[in-house]
Amino acid sequence: MKKFLVSIFLIAAVGTGASAQNEQGGNQRPRMDRSEWVKRRTDMMVQKYGLDEKQAAALKELNEKQMMSRGNGQRPQRPEGAQAPQQGPRPGGNWQEMMKQYNEELQKIMTADQFKAYTEDMEKRRQERQNRQGPPQW
Repeated sequence: MKKFLVSIFLIAAVGTGASAQNEQGGNQRPRMDRSEWVKRRTDMMVQKYGLDEKQAAALKELNEKQMMSRGNGQRPQRPEGAQAPQQGPRPGGNWQEMMKQYNEELQKIMTADQFKAYTEDMEKRRQERQNRQGPPQW
C-alpha cells in the first residue's frame, strides 16, 4: 500500500511540474530587440578584443548595419506543434555572403592581432557547433 501511495504522489508531482513549466514558457529565453543586441555584441567584442573608442564606434555602426540587413529581426511564428521546414530560402539573404562582408568590414576596423583572435574564436565556435550536431546519419 505504501508503494502505491508513493507512486501516486510521484506521478502527481511530475505532472504538476510539467504543467508549471509549460505555463512559464518552457526553455524559451526572452528576445532582445535590435538595439539591445547591437549594444551587447559591440560591448562584448570591445572587451574581448581590446578595441579603442574609435574602433568601438565603427564596430557599433557595422553591427547596426548587419542587423538591418538581416530583415526585420523576427522569426516567423509557427503554429503550436508544427515542425521547422527542412529546406527552403531563408529571410534576410545568403548568410554566408553576409558573414563574408561583415568579416571584410571588421578586418578594416580591427588590428591584425585583434582580427586573428576573432577569426580563431569563430573557428572554435564553428568546431563546437559541428561537434554538438554529431556526424551525419545516413
